[in-house]
Order: sequence, then C-alpha cells, then structure tokens
Amino acid sequence: MEQCELSREEILRRKKLSENTRKMICDSLEIKSQNETSIEAAYEGFELKILFSELHPLMVFCLEKPLEENKRTISSRTNFVNLTSVLGSHCVNEYVGKYQYRATHWLDTEITQTRFLEILGRCAIEASRGYQKLAS
Repeated sequence: MEQCELSREEILRRKKLSENTRKMICDSLEIKSQNETSIEAAYEGFELKILFSELHPLMVFCLEKPLEENKRTISSRTNFVNLTSVLGSHCVNEYVGKYQYRATHWLDTEITQTRFLEILGRCAIEASRGYQKLAS
C-alpha cells in the first residue's frame, strides 16, 4: 500500500468521525446554512464557517468580521499579528473588506461538545485579539 493510500476501514472511520462531529456542531450552534463541506453560523460577533475534509480528516474554523474601509490594507500589521499567533492565521481580504482568522484541527478521534466549544472559544479569543490589533 502506498503511503497515502487508505484502507476502506480507515476511510469509513474518518467519514464517521466527520459526520458525528458535524451533527454535534449542528446540535450545539444555531446554524445559518450548510452544505456537504461546511457549516455557517454566527459566533461571538463573528461570521463562523466550519469546513470539513473527511479525507485528511480536518476541521477548519474560519471566523471573519468586516473591517472599516481605511483598515483594509494593513499587511505589515497582519504579518506581525501572525508572528505572535500560535493557534491559527490572520489575514485581511481587501476585496471584500473582511478580517479573517483560520485555525485547522485534526479530527483523528471523536470530539465532545465540551471540547468543541473549548476549541471554538479559544479560536474566538484569538480572532478577537487579532481583529482588535488590526482594526485599531
């Protein structure tokens, strides 16, 4: 078997992990919309998008918030915020005028609601820290 080839059992295990996590998230948050790869909700003043990759298996948290027009071209400060961030990455999308924080977590084992909310809360704290530094 090649290094990146997965057994059928492992593929099914990862799919089940993703499905179970998705259901738990839907039970935990007020969902605005969803499709086969993502869930969208509001959380702590941010637009939250959670993306899933069953193959890897990953769960990506993306928290975003609009920035004022004059704060949209701040790449040097964004780079500094990224240098001091351990959990994820910060960026500014100048085209849509939004700050964005992204953090990726492996879904290699079942995740409880308590653990999910802990991870999400830490992401929101880091996103708020980054947003405040870039919006001020």
